[in-house]
Amino acid sequence: MKIDGQFQSRYQELEERMRLLAKADGDAFLPNPEPEGPVDYVLICMEPSLGRWARSAAQAELKVNAGFRNFLPSDETSILHFCIRRYLCRPEQRYHITDVSKGAMLVARAGLEREERYDRWYDLLLQEIDLVAAPNAGIVAVGKAVSQHLDKRGFPRPFTRVIHYSGQAAAARHAGIAGHEDAFQAFKHSVSHDDLVATAQDVLATARVPAEIREETLARLNKFLLTTSRQQLIFNYKIAFESMRS
Repeated sequence: MKIDGQFQSRYQELEERMRLLAKADGDAFLPNPEPEGPVDYVLICMEPSLGRWARSAAQAELKVNAGFRNFLPSDETSILHFCIRRYLCRPEQRYHITDVSKGAMLVARAGLEREERYDRWYDLLLQEIDLVAAPNAGIVAVGKAVSQHLDKRGFPRPFTRVIHYSGQAAAARHAGIAGHEDAFQAFKHSVSHDDLVATAQDVLATARVPAEIREETLARLNKFLLTTSRQQLIFNYKIAFESMRS
């Protein structure tokens, strides 16, 4: 698809405002892959985490300058991308994944003053939604913290809450199959690791990340085990996304 130059210019201007706010917060701005135009679904997550990809804000800045982007499918994010493409979007539809706040930080720090930080970022989130989301786009709040914040701020569009993909929310994966145990047992082996890899390869090509980062991401994904808990995560997303699509 041909990239809309006016859309691209507006998106990059918005990214610069995000970068400045992340810097003011003392964090490294982690950009999302740039969409080519308005999308049919926007998924709103929490905040980027430092960790395996970078241990400090300085390291993160170097990686971003080298082409690293948020939501690359190296772990549970591969499940999120797969489920969006398999169970939510139709073949002609597009999606965008973002965070409420865009400064990368260690998980131990992320919960501190989250509400105040989300309040600082809220106006930029609204601007992002107005630019990126088509008029009737579906909005998905990924996790309880995001859903509660959007409710508190009177978010102007209807949205659907789903569980977060983090392993820290593993109990919610198990709870989500209650009442669907037989269906889960019939489903659990229908998605393979190869399915995740194929989706990841397409995501990385679309995101236009450098070859070194693409290979590093796929190398991590090759070590990612499709455990029962992760199969439960896929099943939870299947139920939620198919309900939205219908």
